[in-house]
Amino acid sequence: MISFLSKFIALFLFNNNIIDESSVSVCEYGMEIIISTLIGFLLILTSGIIFGEVGAAMLFYGLFVAVRLFSGGYHANSHLKCKLTMLCCCLLVLVTAKYLIDKFSLIHHLIFLAVYILTIFIFAPVENINIPLDDNLKKHKKRVSIIIAIILVTIGGCAYWYSPKFAVVTSLTLFIIAILIIITKFSRKENLLYEKDN
Repeated sequence: MISFLSKFIALFLFNNNIIDESSVSVCEYGMEIIISTLIGFLLILTSGIIFGEVGAAMLFYGLFVAVRLFSGGYHANSHLKCKLTMLCCCLLVLVTAKYLIDKFSLIHHLIFLAVYILTIFIFAPVENINIPLDDNLKKHKKRVSIIIAIILVTIGGCAYWYSPKFAVVTSLTLFIIAILIIITKFSRKENLLYEKDN
């Protein structure tokens, strides 16, 4: 549906002489990204409204998008799978922040933050198969990912005593990002081994 809609908009712009023929595919790709991002944002916002946790939902969304810009991570092979993955991750964070916050101890918090920062140091950035990175960009993204990780872990660690909900949402979101990075790295290694065997 997103692909159809983005193609329709690009063709509409072309037919009305707003863009030329060479720009149709670029416009289509851009529209696909914009529509997909908007749908993702609205899904997370709606979840936050339903759970009465709009602030937590927006914090999740901000962290999830911003961190993954540099660290990379799991990329689904369809928009539907991508949005479902993000929605499931968000629901896990919102349920924990709303109903399980009393069970979330300092040990959990520190373990989640430690897993995140170690994952970033070891695996980041994870390349999107469709957008390969050259060595310079890879090094840049690695440095920025590490700087962001250090800042977020410091803020998240200190926040536990001042705003437990903020701390829980932060550490759990970062932990989920780390798990998605690890899953992506190991699934790609398995695919490479399978291809070599065949």
